[in-house]
Amino acid sequence: MSKTTRYGPLQNASAFTIGLALLATIAAALSLWQVQGLSMVVFAAILIAILLNASASAVRRVVPVGQTVAVIVSIVVLLGLFLGTIAVIGTRTVTEISQVSAQIPAAINRLDTWIDLGSIETWIAERIQSSDGAASVLSGVSGMTRIVLSAASGVLLALAGGLFIAINPDCYRDGFLRFLPQRFRAKGGQTLAATGEALRAWLLGQLVSMLVVGTLTGVGLWLLGVPTAIGLGVIAGLLEFVPYVGPIASAIPAALVAFAEGPTTVLWVLLLYVGIQQIEGALLIPLIQREAVNLPPAVTVFSVVAFGILFGPAGVLLAAPLTVVAAVLLRQLWFPYMDTGKAAESDSASAGTSSGVRR
Repeated sequence: MSKTTRYGPLQNASAFTIGLALLATIAAALSLWQVQGLSMVVFAAILIAILLNASASAVRRVVPVGQTVAVIVSIVVLLGLFLGTIAVIGTRTVTEISQVSAQIPAAINRLDTWIDLGSIETWIAERIQSSDGAASVLSGVSGMTRIVLSAASGVLLALAGGLFIAINPDCYRDGFLRFLPQRFRAKGGQTLAATGEALRAWLLGQLVSMLVVGTLTGVGLWLLGVPTAIGLGVIAGLLEFVPYVGPIASAIPAALVAFAEGPTTVLWVLLLYVGIQQIEGALLIPLIQREAVNLPPAVTVFSVVAFGILFGPAGVLLAAPLTVVAAVLLRQLWFPYMDTGKAAESDSASAGTSSGVRR
């Protein structure tokens, strides 16, 4: 008599049920894509909530207070650190960043003396002349205004949402789990916990990486005698949040500013940025990925492109944490399902072989 092996819910589900689940997943993905802006704001709010919750946990380990008070104390401390940093280097940083933006056109003109950019300038001028003149300019200004207002409102919504989620995270967690069938809630809770831990480790590690890269860049540029070193260091630290694309983008204004000092300084600046990225790749990234999720470089690069296509600039900015979430979901849900299926096939083959031998 053959022995019937009972598998998990997914193995015992009918093909019709699995098909409906796939259709529901596709429909949910399409719905999220339709509200992609809101999806990115919600995800940013979750990241802010994770940061506030981590800070609140540190406060509660020192002072026995409730979650709400701990979150408020965390906000006050973080705000104090931010305002203190601005008081110390804020004015100079803002001035130097303004100087960087003012020096870039002159640097481009100096670059034009080395490389013939005349054909590019002519092509741009022809495109402008062939456009609709004042109407095109007004349309561009209007579009830029909408982008700025949309970004500002998104940041405010993410901050407010992150605050509310951090104050009572269990409420939102339990509410989400109630949308799942009863038999999947335990696994759903485990997956949410694993995702939250991975995002917390990645976020804290990324903040450390941003601080280290920004500091090394600013000090290195100052030692090389590059003007506005602090401003360029702040830019490098902020853009470090976007993997691979951010460091390249931060090196461009530094190289343009270095043109004022000569081609040798430009070479030293580029070597400095490459060296800092090598230090980050050899020391910082392994420490971050040891606590979070090991993301291969190619996966991270393609995820930046993919999320940028799907969600625009917000997708590029949040590509790395979104990839962390995808990796955890695969590790928690898909890989165990596939391993269970392979084990079931192996057991079936072994049972068939044993039956044939007994005959």
